[in-house]
Amino acid sequence: MKKILYIYGYGGSAQGSTCTMLRRLVPEGYMVESFTYTQADFAKARQEILGYIREHGIDLVVGSSLGGFIALTLNGIPRIVVNPCWYPGEELPLIDVPHEIVRTYAPYDHWVQEHITEEDRPMVHAFFGDRDELFGEKYIAHFLRHYPQEQCHRIPSGHHLSEEGAREIVGWIDKNPQFINAQNHL
Repeated sequence: MKKILYIYGYGGSAQGSTCTMLRRLVPEGYMVESFTYTQADFAKARQEILGYIREHGIDLVVGSSLGGFIALTLNGIPRIVVNPCWYPGEELPLIDVPHEIVRTYAPYDHWVQEHITEEDRPMVHAFFGDRDELFGEKYIAHFLRHYPQEQCHRIPSGHHLSEEGAREIVGWIDKNPQFINAQNHL
């Protein structure tokens, strides 16, 4: 059984509609897990998620929006990011996230690009909604500055993952078992 950890975005939850949808759509042989992490503090959230991955033998991480940003920082495990929030220090204030939360993420805005390694680069694929009303297409260019074109995918979705977009991601996962079977170095 391959275990997928879903990391929800700002204001989401482990029992939210996206996680529920992914659980319903994954084929036999996969299971989707999620848990409530301390979203109000980036460093704490990251440590909790790393601990969960190690403790539960997670094979793949899927993170959406702010969860996608956190997923990008988890070098050493295969990751899929969906409409990732590339610069939370810039984006979170635009949706009225309290300053106390923003200040825990802002120092890490450049962490991802500063910590990409050649060994880790193939372990990340991004799926961008073609109708993302929150970020539009601006983070596609950021992603492509650091990762190859073949790791960048477009899906039919807004910022919140649509069922059609989720089906495409799940289908991609099912057709690319070698991606999940990459050596986990956490």
